[in-house]
Amino acid sequence: MKRLPFLCLFLFSGCGLTEYYYLNAPTVTYNVPSYTSSDYTTQYFSFLTADNGSVADSGYSVLGTAVYYKIYNNYSTMSSYISAISSLNTKSNGSAAATRMIETYGYKQLGTSSGTVVPLISGAGRKKVFIRLSNRGNASSHVSGSETDYRAKVIIAGSELYVPRRTGNSSSFDFGRTSENTTLNPVPVNGDEDVLYGSASEANKWYIDLYAVSVGQDSSYTTSYSLVLHLGNVMINSSAVDN
Repeated sequence: MKRLPFLCLFLFSGCGLTEYYYLNAPTVTYNVPSYTSSDYTTQYFSFLTADNGSVADSGYSVLGTAVYYKIYNNYSTMSSYISAISSLNTKSNGSAAATRMIETYGYKQLGTSSGTVVPLISGAGRKKVFIRLSNRGNASSHVSGSETDYRAKVIIAGSELYVPRRTGNSSSFDFGRTSENTTLNPVPVNGDEDVLYGSASEANKWYIDLYAVSVGQDSSYTTSYSLVLHLGNVMINSSAVDN
């Protein structure tokens, strides 16, 4: 999307020319999982980042594409937040949807086993992204770069780069494997910064909702966001080893 100048009236001292940068949002999804599905083969997120190569110049840097998530203990609250974000996700509202998602609702950037990577997908070009949050099966079935062995992983442009983690990078999304490693696989609790814990909880069920958004930064290091892309959501049962 092209940069457009903001025009102003000539005053006594003149007027400077301010440029506003409009980031293209990711819009293509290959798989959008839903918490309503019990088919484990479809419980992954897959999308294409946007092409923002024409936006970057000496005064503006396209950082890449960030992936944000939130954990809920009931689907009704999650659904109401999704609706509220969607209602703001229009060109006329600019980055209002991203702001609501991040600042008001407290969605967090997806962490990795390799530490904090911000944003998760770097660069201004198009890249296919695959994310599976939790593990199913055992390590012997793992094939690097494969999308069909049902292991927790992040694949970017065909390369398996990370294992997804919650914010802080120390905890996994394997809530049903706490007995295997209490430090790595803790069950979410009320008070966790990435959890919205409502009164209408559902025993052992946790709903994880994901969004993608293009991110840029101007010469004053002010961060800006595109419209958001809803990637879908999955339910993880903390009473089940495999999810």
